This record gives sequence, structure tokens and C-alpha cells, in this order.
Amino acid sequence: MTERHVQCSTCGVLRPDSESHDIPTLAGEQYVDGYYCSAHAGAALDAAQAHLAALDFEDDTRDDMMPLVSLHALVRARGLMSETLDPPAPGVGMERVRNEALALLELLRHTRLPIVEPSALCSGCYRPVPASQVRVIPWFNDDLCDFVTTFRCGDCVTDSLADTRARLTAGGPHEIGRLAEFFQRHAITIHEHRRGDPPEAVRPLLELTLDHLVRGTLKLQLGETVPLNDVLSAPPPTTSPEPAAPPPPAAAEPRPAPSLWQRIRRAFGRTGD
Repeated sequence: MTERHVQCSTCGVLRPDSESHDIPTLAGEQYVDGYYCSAHAGAALDAAQAHLAALDFEDDTRDDMMPLVSLHALVRARGLMSETLDPPAPGVGMERVRNEALALLELLRHTRLPIVEPSALCSGCYRPVPASQVRVIPWFNDDLCDFVTTFRCGDCVTDSLADTRARLTAGGPHEIGRLAEFFQRHAITIHEHRRGDPPEAVRPLLELTLDHLVRGTLKLQLGETVPLNDVLSAPPPTTSPEPAAPPPPAAAEPRPAPSLWQRIRRAFGRTGD
């Protein structure tokens, strides 16, 4: 199978997994996996070390412990632990924890953290990429006459979205409606489509949504994938049985035949029993 390719967070070029580096990268208040090529891994390490060195644990208005703790947790989960440092990092308390983190980052200049996340296959070039880097986009399937979900890597996404835009531009009400329904399935509602506006009023809104996909300001979620075999082997959904028809009303019990005495009374014009 083709070696997995990873996109550098700095230059955007996809390179084989063996040429990529997982460098802890600050995202908000915590460190997460950041992927870089060899040309940019050093600068990413410099930035992380500079940030850690500037943390102020005496300032009560800032929570500078969270980034430090998250970095330790990240590298430990990837198999790099402070207990392996030789000699041990100097200092006491939080200063020691900071120095341990700085020393662990320095080790990454000569070793690599494993890239452990799942992969997804690009449907354009058929290269596996990390699931966090795959782009989920609409693609028109001629057999189904509908827009379906497909995966693209960073190298293939631009051309594929251009094809999708061309299909929308050349298409009519059917393509407009199908693309709007595609986004609805991904929890993006085109309100004008839902309320029944004319297709030509919906088309520019779909073009704007595609623009956001191209720029990366909108990212569709990968979602859960269910193996086809599981779908095919699943028992058909059970349907509730039709409620039984109510029983017919009971027939009235026949009145007993009149007795001899009753017949005699009636013969003489008497009423009652």
C-alpha cells in the first residue's frame, strides 16, 4: 500500500510519513499534534520552546500551567517521558516541570514522535493521509445523478472543488437542489432552499459555500464510517405490526320464549309478565 502522506502545517506540501515530524504545537491554551516537514520542524520547535520559556507561573491572572501540562501529556502519550531524561532536569516545582518540557522538546531535534491518528484515503490520488488533514467535499456522481461525499488530500482538493463548482454553474434546478441537500446532510442549512425560493436565488449561496470550502474557513466533518459488510449483514428494520382489529360487538342475547302463562295472558289482552 502507498505510504501515508502528511501535509506540512507551514508550507502545505504533502510528504511521506517517514519525512514528516510531529511537533507539539500550541492551539489556544493547549498543545496538540502539529505536522511539519524537515525544513520547518526546527522553527516549530523553536516557537514551542520560546513559548514555554516565557510562561509566568507567578501571574495569577494567567493560567500558564495548562499549556505546560498539556504538552507533557501529549508527548507522554506518544511514548516520550520525562523519566527517561539523563541527566534529570534541574529545578524544583513548576520550574522543574518547565525544564523537563524544554529538554523533551530538544530531544525531538534528533528523534520523531509517532503519528498515531487514523488515516483516510484520498479519492483523487488514492494516497492515505491523516484523518485530521483529509478534506470532505461534495462530488457529483453521474451514476446516482447526485452530489455525494468524497475525501480529498491537500493536493487534490482545489481541482476537485473546481469541478464541483463547474457542475453547479452548468447545472439547472436539479443540480442546485441536490447540492443544497448535500450540505443539509452535513448540518449546513441553506435557508432559501428550505423555504422554496427559486433555484437561481439559491445558486449564489451555494457558490459562496463552496468558496468557504476552498479557503478552508468551512470544514465538513469526517463523521462515522460504517463498514459496508456491517450494513449488508444487518437485519432489516423491524416494523411494528398493524394493531389488531377490534372484536365485533357481541350479539344481543336472544330473549327466552314466553311461558305458557304469559301466552294465556296475552291471549286475553293482558300485559305484563
